[in-house]
Amino acid sequence: MGRITISLLRKRAEHNNKELSTLEEISLHQENIERIELLDRACPHLKILYLQNNIISAIEHLHRLKSLVYINLALNNIQVIQNLESLECLEKLDLTINFIFNVKDVDRLKANEHLRELYLTGNPCASYSGYREYVITALPNLELLDGKEILKSERIKAKQLLPDLMDDINESIEENTPDEVITTSGALVGMDSSGPFNEDDDEEQRKYWQEEVEHTPRGRYEMHKKQEAMQQAEELKKNPPKPKKIRKFFKDDGTPLNMNEGDWDFRLEGQDMYSENLVLDFPCYKYVDTSQIDLDVQPTYIRITIKDHTFQLRLPEEVHPDKGNAQRSQITGHLVVTMPKVNPPRVKKPPTANNTVSTNVEKGEMREEVRLEVKDSADKTDYKTIVDDNNKMKKPQQPQQPQKQLFGAYAATRIQDVKPRENDADFEDDDDVPPLE
Repeated sequence: MGRITISLLRKRAEHNNKELSTLEEISLHQENIERIELLDRACPHLKILYLQNNIISAIEHLHRLKSLVYINLALNNIQVIQNLESLECLEKLDLTINFIFNVKDVDRLKANEHLRELYLTGNPCASYSGYREYVITALPNLELLDGKEILKSERIKAKQLLPDLMDDINESIEENTPDEVITTSGALVGMDSSGPFNEDDDEEQRKYWQEEVEHTPRGRYEMHKKQEAMQQAEELKKNPPKPKKIRKFFKDDGTPLNMNEGDWDFRLEGQDMYSENLVLDFPCYKYVDTSQIDLDVQPTYIRITIKDHTFQLRLPEEVHPDKGNAQRSQITGHLVVTMPKVNPPRVKKPPTANNTVSTNVEKGEMREEVRLEVKDSADKTDYKTIVDDNNKMKKPQQPQQPQKQLFGAYAATRIQDVKPRENDADFEDDDDVPPLE
């Protein structure tokens, strides 16, 4: 049978972007719901609630929905009107075609001052003599009963006739009320139908639906179970389950196959001719508990199973399963499996220039550090002349004058190498003319 779950509520809240905290209206009809639950915590602002055509046997867990205005509980197995006193804003209540035997249950609705519409059509109490007069008198704020308007004159007349009708009402209640009245949900759970039937037999289904049965909560519960079984059978016909894939771990000749259903990025070390062990570094999921990891080491293969996902690896050579060990990292979650080889290598790995130090360390031998010898310098510092040398260094040096160069035909000739030319015979020295520099 169905239950009210978060996934169901989100599915029916698509009009509100699947948000439940602000949801004001939801429809949960025809879901084979047995009990009302989770709505008061998941949807605190609900105003309109549709729960018709289910198998709910009790009204419960609605006391926190202070904003609820309308509840539709038609076509259910409710026998008692209860747990609605705290719904301050309730205006409309639909209990059509339920199993309410005691018409006096409407007295529990007096606390709902805003209740304006009430529907009890199809209940056993609706057939009692004086039913309408009793409800109209008990609920003075009611405006519509079973879809019919209540007039002031009808209310006055009902108050006058009710004392004479109380005997008939009490007698009808005693005659029709069963010995055991269901007031809690789940009372019908576990009741089986009259007998199992074959969902594939159309003739048997036809006979079942044409059979006349007593209209009781148990009969309706059995009918829902039959209907649910038929729906499941039809769904299996339309969508048969896919056959499970048969895992094949070995070839026909017994050779193990490689398998990696979880796409794990593993690493197998020690495959060279110098290593004594095969080491498998298997990247398990970090937060998977170790109890959910199944490890099987055989001489020719290793198999690891995690949550129905299998990893199998054929080993390059035989190993000793009993002499190996498995450890799991607490930081990364990796599983490291060490498997000693059956035929350990007899050839030792030759030392090289790059791994001389590491080879000696593995053997337990520490090589002494070799340091370069630095000879004493022949020149010794004379501490007596330190001050004199320092003063010499502080003396300012005369900047060198840049040598002037000539351009043109005498570019490479220095100025001091040029000899002055003698004056011509007709040279006149004019004092007014300044000399050339």
